[in-house]
Amino acid sequence: MVSPAEPIVVEIGEDTWRLQGRVGPRNVYQYLVASADRDELLLIDTGTAETPREVVLPALRRLGLAASGLRLVVVTHPDVDHQGGLAGLREACENALAACGFADRAMVGDPEKLLADRYGCYVEHALGMTADEIRWVRANYGARVEIDMTFSGGESLQIGERRLDVLAAPGHSAGHLVLFEPETGLLFSSDAVHSHACPAADGSPALCPTYEEVDDYLETIDLVESLAPSETHSGHWPMRSGREVMAFLEDSRRFVEAVDEVLRARLAKPATLAELCQEVQLEAGPWDSEPAMLRFAIAGHARQLVRGRTVEVVDAVTGPPRYRLAPNAQSPDRAARIEARS
Repeated sequence: MVSPAEPIVVEIGEDTWRLQGRVGPRNVYQYLVASADRDELLLIDTGTAETPREVVLPALRRLGLAASGLRLVVVTHPDVDHQGGLAGLREACENALAACGFADRAMVGDPEKLLADRYGCYVEHALGMTADEIRWVRANYGARVEIDMTFSGGESLQIGERRLDVLAAPGHSAGHLVLFEPETGLLFSSDAVHSHACPAADGSPALCPTYEEVDDYLETIDLVESLAPSETHSGHWPMRSGREVMAFLEDSRRFVEAVDEVLRARLAKPATLAELCQEVQLEAGPWDSEPAMLRFAIAGHARQLVRGRTVEVVDAVTGPPRYRLAPNAQSPDRAARIEARS
């Protein structure tokens, strides 16, 4: 993580800053939004358990902002590198309220529930976390914390004279939130959209996309496109503006389509989720992460294909479930999927 004496703070707009830390090889960003008099502050995401001490609080001091001015901390979704610092911030900033998406409340407030329900829910597929991974999560996920308010999308936040709209952006998680400032066009998108990879700090593809529900994810991509933001500021990706935003969204759609194509080809013969992860890693990668990290997205595709009766589950009793193309299954094209979502 970044040294407490040298937090990386980048001004991205008037009274708006990006705070930069690291999680493994990847950058991880938090965003600070201030009122014109800088007496009211909003923080978007919290990093890991060490981020408040190593990044956020030193950044406040460097900017000459009082910790008591932090009124609201919005955790966009339940992941250790976005919620882990929430308890520490609540302790250090006595006026700060904690908020997240309604559907994610239990996992954001209880780190052990995050570990069990988000990271550990693929044990039946023989894709559970290793002992080292569990130890790392517990070392970085922070303490339990009371969530003061939840959002479902459609709310507005007032930071002095500034208005930020809270929008539901599910797919990566059920309650994922994005915040949009209509006056400036700034969109704080966190991990709502992934392109074809989450980059390392040097730009190389560090991690595969990790959305969970395909239709929700595609609708979130459509949502971001409809907002036509002037700039997107995410959890790990570089800032994008103008045509770069639309290119990023289209790349994200293409990845979803590519995974569908790989799965339909592979499932001419039965395959486990682990085998499907290996196949997608070979055909759509590479990433500097284990094929098992694809389990979130591939399981989501498998669920969608099963619901559409394109794929069926076999051997779910005797071992890890296997999937195969259903007899006489027809593969809906992209236009049909879009029409079904609308």
